[in-house]
Amino acid sequence: MSKKVVIIGGGASGLMAAITAAHEGACVTIIEHKDKVGKKILMTGNGKCNLTNMSDIHGKYYGDDINRIYAILEKFTADDTRAFFQQLGLYTREKRDGGVYPVTEQAASVLDALKTECKHCGVQILTDTEVLDVLPEKEGGVVLIETAIKEMPSVVKAKKGNASKKPSTKMVVVGTKKNKLYYDSLIIAAGGQAAAVSGSDGSGYRLAKKLGHSLIKPLPALVQLKCEGDYFKLIAGVRAQAALSLYVDGELQVKEDGELQLTDYGISGIPVFQFSRIVSRVIYEQQVGLRHAEKDSISVKIDFLPYMSQSDMEELIKTRKCFAHKTVEEFLGGLVHKKLAVLICQMNNWYESICVERLADDELMVCLNQLKNFMVIVTGTNSYDSAQVCCGGIPLAEIEDSMESVKCPHVYFAGEILDCDGICGGYNLQWAWATGRIAGEYAAIGESVKNHV
Repeated sequence: MSKKVVIIGGGASGLMAAITAAHEGACVTIIEHKDKVGKKILMTGNGKCNLTNMSDIHGKYYGDDINRIYAILEKFTADDTRAFFQQLGLYTREKRDGGVYPVTEQAASVLDALKTECKHCGVQILTDTEVLDVLPEKEGGVVLIETAIKEMPSVVKAKKGNASKKPSTKMVVVGTKKNKLYYDSLIIAAGGQAAAVSGSDGSGYRLAKKLGHSLIKPLPALVQLKCEGDYFKLIAGVRAQAALSLYVDGELQVKEDGELQLTDYGISGIPVFQFSRIVSRVIYEQQVGLRHAEKDSISVKIDFLPYMSQSDMEELIKTRKCFAHKTVEEFLGGLVHKKLAVLICQMNNWYESICVERLADDELMVCLNQLKNFMVIVTGTNSYDSAQVCCGGIPLAEIEDSMESVKCPHVYFAGEILDCDGICGGYNLQWAWATGRIAGEYAAIGESVKNHV
């Protein structure tokens, strides 16, 4: 008889696990508590879905066991991901940065390919269904679920003399139904806690703890940073190519460059996302007393003039006669966004209309250095709802190479719920595909690899 594989979570890793297990001959059921599967897939790559990345994976992932992460990813590579989707009829294209996208450049194409294959393989998908409990048994176990019963509301007749109301097209919950699902293998692919609108609400963490697992504190990653300063309201909306340096307690942690986005509360954009997990972890350690740093111990130096060296700025000052007639705002406006030019004037208590010829060389150099070394104090991160992924999760030391739990036999884990997070660029989806593939295969064939790589 076919093995019964139940999967909690219908995201990227869950769908991959379902298709893999079904290909191995298992009878598969996906439990998804949202009304549709794959909502987070539709949000990736600005709706274009950065499937994976062909660049070297080393240095692109974080977690407490980096070597283990790389070993897992080597079992199902970016090449394997592209081949898998091509077999589903979805062709992909690699871009200059190594990022891989569907040729349609539509995330919906990726989700449609996965859903179509699930249907073809006979995968049952239960949406609007909550997991109430997991009851492991000696062989397999039981999942207690509660499914929302939805109906189309009746047309409400309008009062005499009024036009009839249009019927609603939105289904409404009219009740719930509890049920039991028996499993030979259970895969928990419930995501983390980032972007709750997509379905990741932390419920997978609670299940994992109930089954005996520990948890490295999940925190927002790939997220915006909040900063001190009322002036951010003045420069909100500015986008600029910049070089950023993150400092903790005065020590340089990492450098990033790319398009910086300024908001009314702080900084955003891919270069900020890339080191935001470091900020999350430092702030958490401060809160729980693992660090005794001052409130302003996290700072970011922004170089708004990455295309200019110190000697370039000195040469610019030497040629000031060419633009002596310009106002300072006009002069700086040729180097950076106008809002930044206005801010620099305010920082130096100058009228924007003051002419360059009225300022000394060292005063002009102060302006340029302020743009070259613009320091901001970080006070926090945005919430889980704004984060693309979480850092932290179930330690990989508690997972076999088959993705099976070392705490609870016949239970497997896949995706973001594990202690691994990657930088922007398709790396987090590759982790989802790889772990989903491994978990789905071993859950279906029922074999464990007892030795860690």
